[in-house]
Amino acid sequence: MSTASQWLLLFRIHLRMAGVKATNSVKSSRLMSGTILLFLIAYTVTAYWLFREGLDYVARLPAAGALLSDRLIYVMFFCFMMMLVFSVAVTSYISLYRNRDTRWLLTLPISHRTIFLWKCFESAMFSGWGLIFILFPLLLAFAQMRGVSAGFFFKVILVLVPFLILTSSLGSLILVAAVRFLSRRQLVIATALVGLVLAGSAIQTALVNNEINQKEELSAAFTFQRVLHHTNISVNRAIPSTWVSGAIVDWTRSYRHFGSLLYPTLLFSNALFGLLLVFRAGGSWFYQSWNRSLQQSAFSAIRRESYHSAPPVEQFFRKPTTNRLLRLLVGRPNAAISRKDFLTFFRDPAQWVQFSLVFGLLAIYASGLRQMNSNIDQPRDLYLVAFLNLAVCALALSTLTTRFVFPQFSLEGRKLWILAMSPLKMPSLVVQKFVTSTLFSGMTIIFILLIGGYNLQLGWADSIFFAIAIGLLAIGLNALAVGLGVLFPNLQESNAAKIVSGFGGTLCLIGSFIYILLFILLLAWARRDVFLSNEISHDWMKSPRSQASIAAALFITTLVSVIPLLFSQKKLKRLEIISVL
Repeated sequence: MSTASQWLLLFRIHLRMAGVKATNSVKSSRLMSGTILLFLIAYTVTAYWLFREGLDYVARLPAAGALLSDRLIYVMFFCFMMMLVFSVAVTSYISLYRNRDTRWLLTLPISHRTIFLWKCFESAMFSGWGLIFILFPLLLAFAQMRGVSAGFFFKVILVLVPFLILTSSLGSLILVAAVRFLSRRQLVIATALVGLVLAGSAIQTALVNNEINQKEELSAAFTFQRVLHHTNISVNRAIPSTWVSGAIVDWTRSYRHFGSLLYPTLLFSNALFGLLLVFRAGGSWFYQSWNRSLQQSAFSAIRRESYHSAPPVEQFFRKPTTNRLLRLLVGRPNAAISRKDFLTFFRDPAQWVQFSLVFGLLAIYASGLRQMNSNIDQPRDLYLVAFLNLAVCALALSTLTTRFVFPQFSLEGRKLWILAMSPLKMPSLVVQKFVTSTLFSGMTIIFILLIGGYNLQLGWADSIFFAIAIGLLAIGLNALAVGLGVLFPNLQESNAAKIVSGFGGTLCLIGSFIYILLFILLLAWARRDVFLSNEISHDWMKSPRSQASIAAALFITTLVSVIPLLFSQKKLKRLEIISVL
């Protein structure tokens, strides 16, 4: 059989499997499926309305509305390109080098190139559907604002398909080249150098902007020029996001019936070239990179046996003082499981790299709020930014809890029976994972929010108020992720991305979003006096409205925290999960 025939065989098998799973999910839980479908429709309508209002507001700006609208499209596609490349690389790494399914496929009479091409396609599908779902209401709002014909969407599909192919191919090539030619130490050093360069560039830009702000009062034209200067990278003609953005913007202009064919042909030709490179890399580099990955894992396991050659994180958890402290706080069984979870997390680059990237970007964003504070002179605007900052941190935290905390129980897999026979009781395992994840993520996000409060100059009282709010959100989000992870496990899958992409992960993301929305609305209602009177009242807690809003927020957090954990513990006590192993 040729490579194409083998790939199509895998495609038909997995398509049939996906159809059977979807049918069984709909039949077994129609209420849940209807809820998810209703949420997706509500999200699409809400996102379209928000994008439409935002684009209309930008378009109404005098003399610069059209230019800013076009630049927003360029920036959006640039961000999508970077996220898709990174997501495909991480998902492919888990699927190719950390999945038992790949080892099984390598024993079959299927070429290595076919396995590599199929896993890359699978990772691209898992990573790309979310971006397409986000892009749909944005492009719909942009097209309606510009008043284009229905043929615009057909042309957009023609450029989006090669764009997704090109960016996914780039992510797969970066992954296989890094695993084939770089060691783990070289990869860490390269990542650290890139991080230092980006941090240095950000610090230099902040210092230059601060110096300009202190020298003279900025005119509107100069301020506009400085804003556009920071987005120049998104209009660089050497990157694929500029090609797709340029084609889409060109097609929305009324005086261009079809526009230039330069960008579409660039996308199409480079997508074909990317597929050719992926095809060649699958035959030349994949199997060697897979063997190299196994060798690196074996060498790392041998090095970890020695205390002095182990990484600093493992040395910290092996110290007798650390072990005694953990045993004193949570007991010996929980200390052993906690130590295992932390070491598993730090040994997997696909886990800690994503975690560090998201929280690193949040820290940079919180540090940049100092520049915004100099332009805010009204308490109403200050608290609006503070609540938006809380919403951004909460949404990022919900993404991380869904991505990392939800699949923790499922990743125990078929080794779960070992934990069931250990001195650790299964219901207490749920509590252990909840406490560990809450402390780890909650302390980090509270620190970032305190940085944002300090840069906004909210004062200690309000900074602590928002820190407590994000702490409560961390408790609720982690409890929801842990509880639903036990109620909807996937013990046959070792890929965390696939576990999250299932029914339980989608339900966890929807529940987290609804919980964050209700919680922040209640807090905003408690501080309603600031938005109405534009004055800060230090006795706002004495108001019955504020007390009722705070009580309602605490009540919702209690429900979200207790109910999922309670039902998950009952399910474990009945051994409903162990029976399927």
